[in-house]
Amino acid sequence: MSTFARRAALALAFALIVAACGGGDAEESAGTSAPSETTVAPESSTTTEVADTTTTTEAEVGPVAPLTGLPDEAGVDRPALAIKIDNHPLARPQVGINQADVVLEEIVEGNITRFVAIFHSQDSDPVGPVRSARTQDPLLLAHFGGALFANSGGNAGSMAAVRNSEDIVDVGQNSLPGAFFRQSGRPGPHNLFSNTSDLFAGGPDDVGRPPQLFSYLDAEADPPEGAVEAAGVELQYGGVTVVYEWDDAEGGWIRTQAGTPHVDGDEVQVAPTNVVVMETDYGRSSAAAGSPEAIVTGSGRALVLTQGTVQEGTWERETPQDVATLTTDSGATMVLTPGRTWIALPRPGGATITG
Repeated sequence: MSTFARRAALALAFALIVAACGGGDAEESAGTSAPSETTVAPESSTTTEVADTTTTTEAEVGPVAPLTGLPDEAGVDRPALAIKIDNHPLARPQVGINQADVVLEEIVEGNITRFVAIFHSQDSDPVGPVRSARTQDPLLLAHFGGALFANSGGNAGSMAAVRNSEDIVDVGQNSLPGAFFRQSGRPGPHNLFSNTSDLFAGGPDDVGRPPQLFSYLDAEADPPEGAVEAAGVELQYGGVTVVYEWDDAEGGWIRTQAGTPHVDGDEVQVAPTNVVVMETDYGRSSAAAGSPEAIVTGSGRALVLTQGTVQEGTWERETPQDVATLTTDSGATMVLTPGRTWIALPRPGGATITG
């Protein structure tokens, strides 16, 4: 695949991501929680670096959505909304995951995974199934600048972590019980749903847009210079294998898990524009000995898959509130194609490039 003469990146932001939930019962007991006061870092102005050292300003390219890099002429002025989504076999198919700007996947109890679906530019009514909070959630979401956090509750330790965080606002079932409902035809506890419109409405009015997480190519640009063609990536989480494969027709990375195509409630296969892999160490949650807790600071191996190519390098974050930097082995900033992104957080050694 050809490289391009111009490489652009819609510059940076402020703070980074992630969150997870577990599959066991150790952290499922309900707790009470109240919304946290949050402060939001002001958004930085953005410029676009180009290989010939010329720059393109936002005025020239138009406003873009902070979590997708796509045009945002309306200038949507609302916070990010993070929703814990169940990934147990009985929870599938999930509803709304293909409408999220960003989806994080991380390890929970039993070495299975759960998702944190981040909404900003689109809505999904309904969305779910919604599951419980974990102590790692405030840390994983700290870089979103005051994200609303929807969850089904959790044990006392987990809900204390959510309640005491200054980086998120709880809009979970304990805080907004009227925003949640049980969907018939699904077994409990995999049947709790909500609407993003209700969750956004339940948040405070003084939390603005999230920061931009990634640098992006110009629209219609070729893959980034130095990227290598790749068929996809295989991810080992311990209890489940996930594969992403490039599909030209979809213009995205089609996802399978446990050998089965991953489809949403409309039978549309998950196929994000970008996949970002950040190999991550996990410790132990203080709320439950069997619950993993992602170590969100430090550094680790990173892969960025876009347009049928992969960039290899390192992610680095000094504090949970920082947006992680993604740097290639040659020292360049990793760049994505504007569109939806899924972020994978396997343990070190858990990602294998295919093809």
